[in-house]
Amino acid sequence: MGDFRVRPINDDYDRHSMYIHAIDDVEAFEKMLASSSISEGPIHVGAEQELCLIDQQLDPSTVALEFLDRINDDHYTNELALFNLEINADAYAFSDFCFSQMQESVSKMLDKGQDLAGSFDSAIYMCGILPTLQYRHLQFEYMTPIKRYQTLSKTLHDLRGQNFEIYLQGTDELIMSLSSVLFEACNTSFQMHLQIKPGEFVNKHNWSQMIAGPVLSTAVNSPLLFANELWHETRIALFKQSLDTRSSLKFMRRKLPRVYFGNDWIRNSASDLWRNDLMRFPLIVTSDDFNSSTKQLENGEIPELRAIKLHNGTTYTWNRLCYGTGGNKPHLRIECRYMPAGPSLEDEFANFAFWTGLMNNTGEYGDDFWKAEDFRTAKSNFVRAARTGFNTVFSWFGKNITAQKLILDILLEQSAGGLKKAGVNDRDINRYLKTIEKRALKEITGSEWMIQNFRNLSRKNSDISSVKTLVKQSLAFQKNNVPVHEWDMLKQNLYIINPEEERVEEYMSKDIFSVHKNDSIEIVRKIMEWNKIHHLPVENKEGDLIGMITDGIVERLDESKSTQVNFASQIMIVNPVTVKAEDSLSDARNLMKDHNISGLPVTYQNKLVGIITVRDCFIKEIP
Repeated sequence: MGDFRVRPINDDYDRHSMYIHAIDDVEAFEKMLASSSISEGPIHVGAEQELCLIDQQLDPSTVALEFLDRINDDHYTNELALFNLEINADAYAFSDFCFSQMQESVSKMLDKGQDLAGSFDSAIYMCGILPTLQYRHLQFEYMTPIKRYQTLSKTLHDLRGQNFEIYLQGTDELIMSLSSVLFEACNTSFQMHLQIKPGEFVNKHNWSQMIAGPVLSTAVNSPLLFANELWHETRIALFKQSLDTRSSLKFMRRKLPRVYFGNDWIRNSASDLWRNDLMRFPLIVTSDDFNSSTKQLENGEIPELRAIKLHNGTTYTWNRLCYGTGGNKPHLRIECRYMPAGPSLEDEFANFAFWTGLMNNTGEYGDDFWKAEDFRTAKSNFVRAARTGFNTVFSWFGKNITAQKLILDILLEQSAGGLKKAGVNDRDINRYLKTIEKRALKEITGSEWMIQNFRNLSRKNSDISSVKTLVKQSLAFQKNNVPVHEWDMLKQNLYIINPEEERVEEYMSKDIFSVHKNDSIEIVRKIMEWNKIHHLPVENKEGDLIGMITDGIVERLDESKSTQVNFASQIMIVNPVTVKAEDSLSDARNLMKDHNISGLPVTYQNKLVGIITVRDCFIKEIP
């Protein structure tokens, strides 16, 4: 999440000062680009591996800070949520065995982390979105208690002027709101870095945009959120909405979100990207220890460009400009941020090799291909790939072509050429591109594996046990570094819930009917009759649970033949007994026995999230 030495912007003077420093940074950066002050090579590659911590029940484990206190490895660092970690891999020269060597290095760090996680009764897991995440895991107490995260969250919320909302449409639909940016914590990625020569940056960045859709289609790995089947790479839509400060209450014009693919090709230099961010997005944070970058240049020093980098760290493009100051000269990188974590380390580094090979070879399309191509083609391809993975049909230089055909017939060979040009060893090229080829031949990705198995499992099992089975089996494959094209399909539920650990959420019904307090008794009768249900919750206009109607109440009303009762509010049980999704099943059983009732509404902050009945609890009768 970037620079931690930040604070909120307190007043207009603060904001003015931050703009002065950021503009000074851009001017210094442009002078550096014009004076050959930025490194031309040798070219290096690097990566950041984001991770989830899960407990023995395969739910998020909030031991990240304790883990970091004991790991004794500077490669590990914290992330936004207490159930997330990140490994910053060492950089390698883009040649020879760079990918297999980096993979071996990351593998050793993962093994070390996995051993330590075990001492916390936890494990490390890689996936674009952890399938067992629940809404309750995104409350403020799950945020890592670091000032930067809290400052960003509050400032973005204040700028938006209302809660963050997500509305995602896939096979299922999901709509939720949150008062912090913790929807973003659902996302874990494998971020790939490629150093770029300054004079090549415009063409290379534009090419990274053009290939983003096809590359993403081979690697999608986040189809499920809160057991809803959404996009093949749900991270793309979720990340955009999780930090979106736009509001229809404030703006009637077109306005870019802070997470975005891009608006057009860049045409002049790398500084176009920073200029665009500074012009389009309000400042969020500042700091107290900026230097004048232009004066540092005049004194022969390498400027940090801290102000503009700080602002850039509050806007999020999928192919991001990075400026590094390690070594004798600063360097430029493109950070590819759209790739999900997992399914295995082997898969991630196959994706890495495939992407960098393509980045190093525009082939017959030419370095300046973008001058004849509409940017909206690249953007449309990217969104379609995120939605449908290998099922995507791309618009590719004037032709429509399936993802499988584009990868197998064109891009694999092109990537191999780029890797050879960089001097990557043939053994690494064959190893990693063969993985992409087999994935494409089978049209299998982490998302496709999850979707197929989730559908099969959830026919006979609860959504909770189904997603836990997915995590349990994929974790076993990950630990053995099995690439996803070799993953077997699941024939049975593998997660047996310990009776002492059974929770309401594992058995409650989520597809429920409810009525408004002013709804007619007639529709109450018909809803219960048509659906053969015994319990009907009553909500007010704010969506709060205010009552419950049972079939017994309706039967007694019918027997009385009263004509004075017309509305749901007249017969509902006021302030019904409720449970939470995370409550134990035994607690739910006891509540029903104690109150002599056969069903309980399940609520979160007085909002209805489900119903659990005696049948769900396997209770034959209530004495």
